[in-house]
Amino acid sequence: MAKAAQIKPEELAARYYADRLILEQLSEIDEVFKPSEVAERLSDHGLGLAAVRSLLASNPEKFAYNERRWVPAARVEGDGRPFSEIVRLVTEKFGAPMQMAVLAKEVSRISGRDEHETELAIEALGEIADEYLITKSGEIVSASCVFVATDESIEQTCTSNSIEESEIAEVEKALGKFDWAQQDAIIYALEKTAPVSIKGLSGAAWKQLSPQDPYARHLFNWREFAAELLAIPGFICSADGKICAEGDAKGWVKTAVKAASKFIPTIEVEDVAPLELKKDATEKMIKVVLKGDDAVTATSLLENQFEITPTVKTFPDDMATVMQALKDEKRLEWVGGDRFMKAGSTPDYIHDIPEPFKYVPTEHLQEDGDPVDCELNDEGLSSSLRKLIVHPLATDVMDEDILPAPRTMPDNLRLVLKPVHRELGTFPLCQFPTGWFEEAPEGQELRFVDPAGNDLQVWLSHKSRLIYGLFDWWLDQPVESGSVFSLTKTEEANVFEFKWLDQTDPVVYISTQRMEELREVAADSEEKSTFELLREVMAHWPKGADFLTILWEMNVVRRTGRRLLASLLSGYICFYQRSGSPVWHYDHKKVDQGFDKSKKKFVH
Repeated sequence: MAKAAQIKPEELAARYYADRLILEQLSEIDEVFKPSEVAERLSDHGLGLAAVRSLLASNPEKFAYNERRWVPAARVEGDGRPFSEIVRLVTEKFGAPMQMAVLAKEVSRISGRDEHETELAIEALGEIADEYLITKSGEIVSASCVFVATDESIEQTCTSNSIEESEIAEVEKALGKFDWAQQDAIIYALEKTAPVSIKGLSGAAWKQLSPQDPYARHLFNWREFAAELLAIPGFICSADGKICAEGDAKGWVKTAVKAASKFIPTIEVEDVAPLELKKDATEKMIKVVLKGDDAVTATSLLENQFEITPTVKTFPDDMATVMQALKDEKRLEWVGGDRFMKAGSTPDYIHDIPEPFKYVPTEHLQEDGDPVDCELNDEGLSSSLRKLIVHPLATDVMDEDILPAPRTMPDNLRLVLKPVHRELGTFPLCQFPTGWFEEAPEGQELRFVDPAGNDLQVWLSHKSRLIYGLFDWWLDQPVESGSVFSLTKTEEANVFEFKWLDQTDPVVYISTQRMEELREVAADSEEKSTFELLREVMAHWPKGADFLTILWEMNVVRRTGRRLLASLLSGYICFYQRSGSPVWHYDHKKVDQGFDKSKKKFVH
């Protein structure tokens, strides 16, 4: 049914809950020819057409495609079977308490009986048959979903209920000293333990109310207990046998929607001819884009106007057709992925590099007339610095080398925020592997979504090599230099999961107090050479500092390129490394010795 290696247990449980919502709709609607009929009814729950179509086509245990209609699988399997077997099939496949009216309608449809007579017969069956249970709210559920126990041993009872004793013990531990005989005991127990295993909670009550002592009174009645447990307002059954707060269901639907694209279709649907895009249909799509200010995806246009989703066989060809039609339209602008906006929506500023990123050479001269702030070629640099200046954390906008794309492209990246970008609400592309973002178009709209569901529109420019529009999120982060976050690709083009990590980068981190000290140095920097400023910065580090730490402290004081800093450290005698140590030291007593004359030939 799915790519097992990629589907997490919580995703599977969430999809079964979503399946339940779909089954309920299939039972209420007499004939469903199009998944959009179900999607429209479930839109308030957050289930769109793409998710509904994917879920329908990937679970033959619950759904069937019969005579060009979507129906519950139990309707096909139950055809011609005895009445009680039809009820069993429908309730077991539903897997949770089912409204009596919905069940009666579905069983009536399969058996051919009158709907009212069917409901009366189901009620009678629920009262006498051990296979079913009617809750106090009038719903019916398969007894396989609840804990059935009388006076058997613990071992026998656990075996018959397919539950481990440890699951009951876990609930007992969570409850502590608890009196199951008190009034409203089930409500109190749920408030303490939910989300909790239905069978585990029931088992804990059974052990106390019907102890193993042969002379004790057995007070546990599984029917009465389950009937009350499954009817308490504010709680809902999950698909993995737990009872949870009703509000949790929203999260299950969101998880199911995100996971829907992972499920492999196994139900054969009649082949659909590739989309032939006519002029009026193209114009209709264009108007959808033009009427709003936000980007519209070609995926959503295919879904909403043609009911074509990624699970449809012709989707790749249909997507190419729609993309080309929209790209050819002068009233629209392609802003990356499958996203389109009104022409002229891309901000002009994203193609300009903000002034604070630009490097300004100094004019200070040594006694021999050479520049104080000179750069050396690779041969003149310390061997350790030759490697460090190409480190992603050493590079920045206007000071980077475009590297070849990696052979294996990661989906998730760990990224570090530097102080100048925090102040300007930007982020450099140099921290991303080449090819991580699509190369075209030059300006792209991206969407970042954080764990709380907050959505941020940002702009990427391949011309300026920057991402813009992060100012609000950056200022929410109290650490000014060295905050770490992750960015993860999603199934949706140009949409990324954003998450702050509970850590700072050890070499880029600068404390608030140190930032204030560096700003004081910067305030008095105008007439000074970068060499002088470097000495002031290094004076703070009597035990030495890492090259990357020095680089980003210097960039608070003055915009300083990686090669210039590496050259100053390598060329002036007052800076040195101890053997085997990665850090750099400053000896103020050697300032007068000036520039290492042996390095002059490497100046460029």
